Amino acid sequence: MRAGFELIDEVIEEEGPFDGLIGFSQGAAIGCSYILQDAKSPTPRNPFKCAIFFCASMPFDLDSRPFTVDKEKGLCYWADTKEQIIGWDITDSIPEATSAGYSGKFDETTQFLRRYPKSERPLIKIPTTHVVGLSDDYYSQGLGVRDLCVPQNRQFLEHRGGHDIPKDRNTTTKMVQCIQNMMQAVLVG
Repeated sequence: MRAGFELIDEVIEEEGPFDGLIGFSQGAAIGCSYILQDAKSPTPRNPFKCAIFFCASMPFDLDSRPFTVDKEKGLCYWADTKEQIIGWDITDSIPEATSAGYSGKFDETTQFLRRYPKSERPLIKIPTTHVVGLSDDYYSQGLGVRDLCVPQNRQFLEHRGGHDIPKDRNTTTKMVQCIQNMMQAVLVG
């Protein structure tokens, strides 16, 4: 994650500034994580004016304590002490690992970071657009990302598909409208 953030910083420095960020699935999680990490800084740079998240998975908290997972036993352990983490469910920590379509490989030495929990208070203040598929394995995570954003600054669209960007004319028209509404909020804000 840190290497990914350094790459984003490098691209912003060399080719920015950018008005917005667009991310799909894990790209949306990394982009959202980047925005949240910047917001925690004592001097936030606010690198983007808006963001679009397609089929987002929950962002990662770079300040969280790394952990490992024993997939066979379904248990989580602190990476530094190897002590079992009581009360954690692997599906909460790594929901992808139990998804039917998940093809990633990891073992008990692979370190993970916690995802941001669903929050009572929105953490992302910039205007956002969220597009989620009702048949997506990441649907609930997409809702979690939406809920991390200020309600009056977010646009939300559900489509009947899965983990993809819809291409049908009706849904595309609705996506365009959501993005236009978000851009209007950028201009007003």
